[in-house]
Amino acid sequence: MSEKTKKARKTKAPAQRKALSANRKNGLFSAGMIALVVAIVIIFNIAIAQLPTAYTQLDISNTQIYSMSDTTKEYMEALDTDVELLVLASEDDTDTRISTFLRKFAALSDHVTVTYKDPTEYPSLLTEYDCDADSIMVLCDATGNQTNVTFDDILVLDWYYYYYYGTTSYSEFDGEGQLVSAIDQVVSDSSYTIYLTTNHGESSLGSEVTDLLTKSHFGTAEVSLLMEDFPEDCDVLMINQPTSDITTEELEIIRDYLASGGQVELILASQDFEHLNLDALMADYGLELVDGYVGDESRYMAAAQSYFVFFPELDTSSDAADGLSSDSLVLLYGSYAGYALGMTTTDLEDDTIDLDTFLTTSDYGIAVVDEYNYTEGEYVLAATATQTITVESEDEDEDADSSDTEAEDDDDSAASSDLEAEEDAEEEDTEITSRFTVYSCAALLDDDINASYGDSIVNLQVFMNNLTAGFEEVSTISIASKSLEVTYNTSSNAGMWSLLYVAVLPLVCVALGFLRWMKRRKL
Repeated sequence: MSEKTKKARKTKAPAQRKALSANRKNGLFSAGMIALVVAIVIIFNIAIAQLPTAYTQLDISNTQIYSMSDTTKEYMEALDTDVELLVLASEDDTDTRISTFLRKFAALSDHVTVTYKDPTEYPSLLTEYDCDADSIMVLCDATGNQTNVTFDDILVLDWYYYYYYGTTSYSEFDGEGQLVSAIDQVVSDSSYTIYLTTNHGESSLGSEVTDLLTKSHFGTAEVSLLMEDFPEDCDVLMINQPTSDITTEELEIIRDYLASGGQVELILASQDFEHLNLDALMADYGLELVDGYVGDESRYMAAAQSYFVFFPELDTSSDAADGLSSDSLVLLYGSYAGYALGMTTTDLEDDTIDLDTFLTTSDYGIAVVDEYNYTEGEYVLAATATQTITVESEDEDEDADSSDTEAEDDDDSAASSDLEAEEDAEEEDTEITSRFTVYSCAALLDDDINASYGDSIVNLQVFMNNLTAGFEEVSTISIASKSLEVTYNTSSNAGMWSLLYVAVLPLVCVALGFLRWMKRRKL
């Protein structure tokens, strides 16, 4: 080996050692950075796992069943009483839609906890709470109240699909509405009973109305005014679409109930029959039925091409329009659901009665008996009469009796006592209010109409607003269920969009590619 070669090798050796040392340093630095990044990722994932599911799980469900409404968020934020949701089912066997919803729902408030208890391990719980498995017990220790929400209340079975196809399918998810209503029920002590009269061909209430009543803590029961004593716990007496008249005895019972501060709801059926006693009851409060069916020549639905399918005017200053605007639409569909009847108002001699006509036709309303017999004008479709009644307390009678006894001994002292008794009576007199509501449009509560038009009409909200206006402590919280039907993305101009994506865009891409090729070829 030549001296020159040896010298070159000696010169390269230190340079190689330096390069090797630098590589080792770079390798150690890279390994350290990788370890640091891995540690940061692990710590980040652990921290994220500790966050509430409301912030870590996005609602990507087709029908947004895990997205809470503003009403629910506001209610849960204001909740100041501890509530336990005791799920009587195994968490692993619970439908994932329900379990996921419960996690997100409970995350809205620190006062709500969710506990799972498998009935197969704790069978005594079903006896203790008198309920079935696959349900949720809503418990409040502060009030001692409890209520039960079944899984079937949350996941509503599509019976039509089940009967025709033999497989289980769910049409609605009502977790939000059912649980908010149940919590509101157990943290408060207010509950009311509506009695529905019988023996006059009355109709039963639809499922949509019944569901809203339940969520507002109204229970329902039936009563025969001729066969039973008037129920003491009756908060509202409802006569729903009778097809025969009430008797004179029933008329007096209803009048006595109203005189004691009761509430009566009369929903008229669109059938022609003689109803003298119902007419007399309405006349007491300044209402009178007109002949024929009622429509509107200016506010009818254009697509229906019928004056009897129309949108009545809603008085936005009334209790029935609470939370609604002048743009809110009430729909009366005069067909299979029943045609609307019309009423007019009469002069009231009793100045203690105040009549609020909150649903009317426009000035172009029309009452039609037949094609040759009709009258035009404004007609009332729903009205509430409130009457202020002064009630004397029993103590006043005792004071008066005592004053009369003293009067026999001393005329002067009796006069003084009578004066004091009168002053006490004025101070102790109490006022109560009765409410009598008449709907001449049964279609307002029709299930098919309300289900078909959904949130675009406010029929049920108007009914519930007016009903609950007579109670100070009634909750008006009512959250609609969410449909589980699959919605498909469709385009109103499918042909144009198809042409764009199938022909125009591909041709543009080919042209741009050709121009790019030509440019590169010239280079």
